[in-house]
Amino acid sequence: MYRAISRTATIVILVVIIIAIIAGIYIYLSQPTKPSKITIGLFISNLGNPYFVALREGAEAAVQELKDKGIDIEMKVYDAKDDPNQQITQIETAIGEGISAIVVNPVHVEAIQPALRKAKEADIPVITTDRDVADKSLRLVFIGTNNVKGAEEAAKALIKALEESGKPTPWKVVILNGIPGTTAAEDRKKGFHNILDQYVSEGKVEIVAEEVANFRRDEGLSKMESILAAHPDVDAVIAANDEMALGAIQAIEGAGLKPGEDVIVVGYDAIPDAVQAIKEGKMHATIAQSPFLQGYWGVYAAYYAVAKDWKPSTDWIETPVVVVTKENVETFESQVKTPQPLPGAPTT
Repeated sequence: MYRAISRTATIVILVVIIIAIIAGIYIYLSQPTKPSKITIGLFISNLGNPYFVALREGAEAAVQELKDKGIDIEMKVYDAKDDPNQQITQIETAIGEGISAIVVNPVHVEAIQPALRKAKEADIPVITTDRDVADKSLRLVFIGTNNVKGAEEAAKALIKALEESGKPTPWKVVILNGIPGTTAAEDRKKGFHNILDQYVSEGKVEIVAEEVANFRRDEGLSKMESILAAHPDVDAVIAANDEMALGAIQAIEGAGLKPGEDVIVVGYDAIPDAVQAIKEGKMHATIAQSPFLQGYWGVYAAYYAVAKDWKPSTDWIETPVVVVTKENVETFESQVKTPQPLPGAPTT
């Protein structure tokens, strides 16, 4: 009797062990296979724009760092030349070639969605950078500028300059906005008003004109010429990008006024012409974004997603903005072009 029970117990134990082994093998085999080599596709809207050249440089720096750590990784760069159809074709082709992950700066936030949907169906992680996609479920995370916050910093710099100028209140301010409906234009407009409206309510600022100049230098010039004809006593101009601000400076000079003295000008983007205008005292400030870090963090996010199944704890990783004035015009680039760890990334 005892021996029978003992044999039965032994058999049961053996069966349990066998089942456990089979289950372990099944679980192991059902795990997704990690590719031995990681291939990241970097899809850029237009490499003719210096901003996106800096983004590519940041991505290249991250890839090189990972290679130096012994990671088998490569990156393929695609330039859509601002053609949404070309970008779609590039992404679909890369999916067919077995790309491991996608880092994309969309040409168009909606047109790109069918291609990203195919990437999602193929379990290819997508990281959007600088410009997000409309359907956020199609990507893992967005890495880019908080344009509302950046515009708030621009408006604060304008107010500080007006306070230090000794000009009497109410200060007469002009706002030049970008292309209506675009995320950058709407967010920057919101940021300007978040700060300036408080001073309007206190009677310290009078917004004498708010015009759309579509992010263009020529339109900034023509709109500012018309504004100065009606309001020759303008104290300051704040523009949603440097192109419009530089156009406004041309109009100010054309009216026989001195930009930087008679009219304080603040822009956004820190393009080379604006940086030079700050050095010359014609522009008080601009906002530098971090395209280098957008590319750098984008590659690391893609790598962690593929190699470590990383899922970010946030929907949006903000890249830093820097207010550029005469005080830091010679050094600000080090703040936006120096590699920094990806926030929230794995520690190992």
